[in-house]
Amino acid sequence: MKVVEKLVLLVLFTFSVFVFPFTLKDVRFEGLKTVSRDELLPLYENYLGKDVTKNAIDDIIINIDETGYFETIEYELVDESGTDAKILKIKVVENPPVKKVSIEINGPGVIDKETLQSSITLLENKPFSFTNFWESIDIIAKAYSDKGYMVATPRSQDKSFAFIYVTGSVEEETVTFKVNEYVLYNIEFQVISEDEEFKEEFKKIQTQLSLKKYVDYENKNWFSRIFDSEKDYVLTLQSLQTLFQDLTKYVFVKIVNLSTEEVEAKYPAKNIIITVTDNTVFKNPVYLKGIRTKGNTLFSQNDLIGETVEGTYTNFSVLKRMQQVKDKYDKAGYFIGLNLEADPSGELNILITELKVREVKFEGNTLTKDYVFNDLIYVKPGDYLKRDALQQTYIEILKSNFFDSVDFNIQSVEGDDSLVDVVIMLSEKEKKFDFQGGIVFAPVTDKQWWEGFGGMLSLSTTNPTGNGENISLSFQRDFTSTQLTFSGGIRKPFALPIILNSSVNYQDTTSDGTTTTNLSYSVGVNTLKTTLGQFGFSAKHEDTTTESSGTSVTSSTLSFPVNYVYETLDNLYVPMKGYSLSLTGTKYIPLSTNGSDAMSYTAEFTFHIPFLKDKSFASRVFVAQVFQTSGTAIDYRLAGLNQVRGVKSSLTGSVIGLTNNEIRIKQADALNYVSLFYDAGFVSNAYDFQNPQMSFGIELGINVPLLGLIRLGWGIPIPDITQPNSFLLIGKTF
Repeated sequence: MKVVEKLVLLVLFTFSVFVFPFTLKDVRFEGLKTVSRDELLPLYENYLGKDVTKNAIDDIIINIDETGYFETIEYELVDESGTDAKILKIKVVENPPVKKVSIEINGPGVIDKETLQSSITLLENKPFSFTNFWESIDIIAKAYSDKGYMVATPRSQDKSFAFIYVTGSVEEETVTFKVNEYVLYNIEFQVISEDEEFKEEFKKIQTQLSLKKYVDYENKNWFSRIFDSEKDYVLTLQSLQTLFQDLTKYVFVKIVNLSTEEVEAKYPAKNIIITVTDNTVFKNPVYLKGIRTKGNTLFSQNDLIGETVEGTYTNFSVLKRMQQVKDKYDKAGYFIGLNLEADPSGELNILITELKVREVKFEGNTLTKDYVFNDLIYVKPGDYLKRDALQQTYIEILKSNFFDSVDFNIQSVEGDDSLVDVVIMLSEKEKKFDFQGGIVFAPVTDKQWWEGFGGMLSLSTTNPTGNGENISLSFQRDFTSTQLTFSGGIRKPFALPIILNSSVNYQDTTSDGTTTTNLSYSVGVNTLKTTLGQFGFSAKHEDTTTESSGTSVTSSTLSFPVNYVYETLDNLYVPMKGYSLSLTGTKYIPLSTNGSDAMSYTAEFTFHIPFLKDKSFASRVFVAQVFQTSGTAIDYRLAGLNQVRGVKSSLTGSVIGLTNNEIRIKQADALNYVSLFYDAGFVSNAYDFQNPQMSFGIELGINVPLLGLIRLGWGIPIPDITQPNSFLLIGKTF
């Protein structure tokens, strides 16, 4: 009977714990060694001091167990004397601690080892955790997949087509994460066909495929390798898609199988083996009264395949005419559908479906208003679907800096195969505010020690509320000057087709005993980008005070710049393709005795011509001139963004001429780059080209998290080639 009573009491206690709530007073641990109580606090702190049930206790234990740190976990609930509250006592046994965590990269190193190491969540001198072990593998894999690589891990289904394989090993107290980066060594084609015409044509196709193969890199000489990178030979998903897109351009080619095999090379390497055959319309030659096109409105039949000719046609000759149709539309950038139709008259029709846009939709702009960026959409309802319109839309939206990514989804319209809907898929910026900054120090003489500090701080935001606004506050100080700038603007306020901007700038400069203080305010308005370009007008008020040898001179000037910009650049920071033209005319009106009375103009032209996948020739011509009537002189100097790189010049004048030229090497969607440059320029008071300055050298562009795009380089002056100079620039290239 006593046994039965005890069982009943146990059941009642368990039932009361599950059903009737109690106050959780505290959680106490026994057995913690390398794991601190504070690390576990977030797993249960929301339950402390609250009425809970057994479900909450189970949740706490599950959360602690999911850290993976513990070999065993035991717990009990203890009543706190004199109260209805309970204390949760947890006894744990930690897994053995990890003494060393390392990462090995077997490959060309497409991601820095330090970057991957810092992302690992399995920590040294902490208990081993399978949770963190697999989480670290997944994080490393995600770092590669985010850059477009095909990645596999031991928990992936298939690693055959992965060119990045991430795994890990545990040996005693050492954990090693391993990454194999496979280069694409070669592409092999297996052609299954009895048609000799097809075989000969496919040989030509193979020579036109541009995918980078490591076997070609091995055969390059040392000089050619300077302008190449082994990292580019690790195959990305986009490159593989491009290969298949290139093959599917040919209507007579059918891909029947794809496989890979590992091969011996300097790095882990794979071959891709593609089996192809020819599409079959006729097994044997047929007699036709002719081949016609049907459904074409953009091009005539003569433009596409020529006149209808009666005769005997082979399978390949029919497909070749279909290919002519496809090539014509592809070259013009149009998307079409192709099919064949037997005509009762004995002719064969090539059916052409010219795709039109029914509707353009947006997805993902959960914050940004449509009207803020809808003028950047070059795909219009009712237009034929064209590749150039999609590409231009992609570039212009990215240049707005409102979104992290842009993609397209082309959807067919049910019931009408000639219509498509274009869905523009957007990803809102996760990082709304950018903080940038850096500090440098150099010893100074004849000054207080703290005056040797210099640096830059900047806080900016773009489109934080989705209305197209931008605000920036920056502070910059070096050993001779201090500058504070506040600027702001908004794109299409109240849906108006304009861009408003304004700024306030304060600058204090000391040089050779002369101190110059400048305070300026400006407001401006620009049109949106149109097919004719972009126009702008602004007004600027500027007060300048110069103090030297006990005397002070103050001037006040009002200026009205008018500018025009036309550009087709693919990127506003480091363009690799396109050109730009910028013209500005400014009228200066004196508001004080020493105010400037003058007129000026500036003209800048740049062009960028890509000649390889990641290489481009870039050139810039910049000229400007001031026509001064009276007041404080407005001069130009070869300095800042308008400099002959590597040449230290103090010359000033009312006329400036400059050309910057370079071979730029940059991977797609990156800001980091390398360039080899040649610059030449002059400053004078007329176009007499006196005192020309020239240099050549190398420039490195690095996207630094706290500073943005930093341009560091070395220029060798001509003819003083024995005295190279370094230079540092912050901001976009030309």
